[in-house]
Amino acid sequence: MGTVIFQAIGITAGYGRRVVFSDLSLELAEGSCTFIIGANGCGKSTLFSVLSGIKRMRGGEILIDGLRAEAKQFRRQIGYVPQDNPLFTELSVKDNLLLWYGGREALQKEISGGVVEKLGLREVLKKRVSTLSGGMQRRVCIGCAMAGHPRILIMDEPGAALDLECKEILYGYLDEYRKAGGTVLMSSHEKSEWEMGDRIYLLRDGRLEDFRATDQTGYGRI
Repeated sequence: MGTVIFQAIGITAGYGRRVVFSDLSLELAEGSCTFIIGANGCGKSTLFSVLSGIKRMRGGEILIDGLRAEAKQFRRQIGYVPQDNPLFTELSVKDNLLLWYGGREALQKEISGGVVEKLGLREVLKKRVSTLSGGMQRRVCIGCAMAGHPRILIMDEPGAALDLECKEILYGYLDEYRKAGGTVLMSSHEKSEWEMGDRIYLLRDGRLEDFRATDQTGYGRI
């Protein structure tokens, strides 16, 4: 495992009077793949939105390369794929990508040999997002998240709507991304995907537990 580049230290977050998690800490190493799993409603999506800089935390801090992360660092260093589709469905795939890549020249580099091509999006660039399958829309979301080549990719159940072919494309891309030094944090309910993880944490009762050190036979009842 590489050098630790991302640290969440003692973070607390919630909604209204409800505290979803408190004093939670997490470290991510360069080139690693970490899974956070848990039952529906345990707070994974809330945690991911905090770690990606979308939602404010009530306490704690997030460090990137040992320095406290500000808004610019979140935008430059982290690509985020939320569980819900953030795309403009009435626009074309290309127009959605342009909103993230900031110009045709930057996008063209990714269409020809870059992330857009690697995710298999070239053939659907002119199609309206609303006409695409759920799996293809997820690929577009990942393409948008990779604008600017972030060092850390946070994905909330990216494989949920993907068929086998789409999953193979995603896994292949993530493998290449990690070999280039990229760091991945993701959630999944599919045990077959966990094999990619260097570390697997279980989020339960507002705490992160090392899943491989727990009684895994009870996961289905969590």
